[in-house]
Amino acid sequence: MNLETIDLGTRTLIAIVIGGLANFMVGALWYMALFQKPWMAAIGRTADEFKDKSPSSGMLITLLGCIVSTFALAVVFQWGGGVSIWDGVLVGLLLGLGIAAMEALKPAVYNFDQRVKAWSLYAINASYAVLGTVVAGFVYALIA
Repeated sequence: MNLETIDLGTRTLIAIVIGGLANFMVGALWYMALFQKPWMAAIGRTADEFKDKSPSSGMLITLLGCIVSTFALAVVFQWGGGVSIWDGVLVGLLLGLGIAAMEALKPAVYNFDQRVKAWSLYAINASYAVLGTVVAGFVYALIA
């Protein structure tokens, strides 16, 4: 298991980018449609506070983060000998639960901003992190 065994061919890179885009689209659905109101309530904000702000830079950074995390998923998938879509889903679940959801837990535990409903926010953010990573794993394995 070393970096020389990682396939970074064109098909793999395309799978990483499309998997990252799929993760990003899950996030768009999650925060803009399914959980918009509970998410805003959890962060202590209203829709009016977002009216005059362009989300483009934040969305671009989020998209790049989704692609980087899908790259990491691809490395784990390949190192683990993944070959099937089911393997991609399981790697996504492992990384989503084991890393992304656990990292999202820290701000909930150390909630220094009392306006924030930490556990509601954790539930929304962590469930997206897990589902988004699972979807990225599925899409990556489907294409790679």
